[in-house]
Amino acid sequence: MIFETLTTLSALGITGLATYHKNNFSKDGDKILKIADNCGLYKKDDHLRLFRRSYNKKEKYTEYVFKIPLGLELKDFTEKQGKFTDGLNNKSMNVVSLSDFKSIKFDKTIINQLQAIFNKRIQLNKVITMDYDGMLIMRVYDEGLKDNYPVTPEIMNKCKGWNVALGKGLGKQLNHDFEKLPHILLGGLTEFGKSNLLNLIIVTLILNHEDDVEFTLIDLKGGLEFSPYECIKQTINFATNAEEAYIALNNVVVEMEETFQELRRKGKKNVKALGIKKRHFVIIDEAAELSSAGEQDKEEKELKISCENLLKDIARRGRASGIRLIYCTQYPTTETISSQVKRNLLTRISLVTDTATASTVILDEKGAEQLPLIRGRAIYKAARSETIQSYFIPEHIIEKVVDSQPRRKFSKEGVIFDAPFQAKENTARGSYTTEFEEIGLPNSKSITTNTWTKKR
Repeated sequence: MIFETLTTLSALGITGLATYHKNNFSKDGDKILKIADNCGLYKKDDHLRLFRRSYNKKEKYTEYVFKIPLGLELKDFTEKQGKFTDGLNNKSMNVVSLSDFKSIKFDKTIINQLQAIFNKRIQLNKVITMDYDGMLIMRVYDEGLKDNYPVTPEIMNKCKGWNVALGKGLGKQLNHDFEKLPHILLGGLTEFGKSNLLNLIIVTLILNHEDDVEFTLIDLKGGLEFSPYECIKQTINFATNAEEAYIALNNVVVEMEETFQELRRKGKKNVKALGIKKRHFVIIDEAAELSSAGEQDKEEKELKISCENLLKDIARRGRASGIRLIYCTQYPTTETISSQVKRNLLTRISLVTDTATASTVILDEKGAEQLPLIRGRAIYKAARSETIQSYFIPEHIIEKVVDSQPRRKFSKEGVIFDAPFQAKENTARGSYTTEFEEIGLPNSKSITTNTWTKKR
């Protein structure tokens, strides 16, 4: 029995290792050449030629560099990308993992158990990207993106400066740096992860910059999405309709102008040069509700036009004054977002869209309509476009971070902070009061509102 087991284990081990190395070092380059020929990607006797191949261990991809036939271009190959992908994934492979051996039972079924381990196969899930710099560059990643990557406080804490870990790209983690790229346009079909991304950004900023981040949160779906953050100390303005949004945005512009005056007095170009650590994030969910296009009510239309003008100012001048804008809407057409705002939102994130036109509206290029119907799958476009799977932030992490913050409550004397659930030193700058004031709106209508203002 022992001899038979050892003999089987040895034979299977040799076979398994041989199979593993054969698969691991399979000539995908030769496959790519054959697929190109089968797809007609050649000119007379001029065929695709492999120039070099290299493997990146860190990001787990093999890079192939090809000389393309004269008369062909990158587009000819990207149009056939699906055929290259399917061709490289048209078989399964043996996978032997040491962890499989931990569950072995040393009984009379051990040989069958070992055979099952060495015969285990998985479907290949390689992903190809293509680029061109005079040569065709194909990167073949060992595996594609998973459907779900839960975020952890450790992942969020590792982000330095004003970076936020948005999710996983092919072979790497994708971070967004709000100092380099201050504004974001976020779009895509509802129920595909937009709210999750917003929660991820907000919670990461609170966790890493508890005393230096401020929020203006405008939630035009009734306030429910941002309600956990409404009364924490970092939220300076909170709005749930157009009237409240006008007040909130006007407060931001007033603050921005004060900062610009200080910059001019000190002869500095931006808040970083001035040594100001604070950053103010204006986050608008369902921003299309602020669009004046198609509004029939005259007074409401005037109000929304005023909101649009304030947004233009924030998008144009916000960077230097420490204001960051995250503008979210399902379908940002010219009717729902002005061209002046859109051209200042250099970073685009598109979740799944239903049409190529919708993808082009968000990204200025097609592609989001071809994303798999997976929540959190998105195209992130800054200098170039990358497909990512956004981190999923569980509810318990949101609650833990929010519950650790001092919160405001009403009293006859104004506003005071409750102690957080976990006692921490209150390091909030200044004091807060509640002011009940009558604010004249641009349409001559007046409302009495409760606004939070910070004593400086």
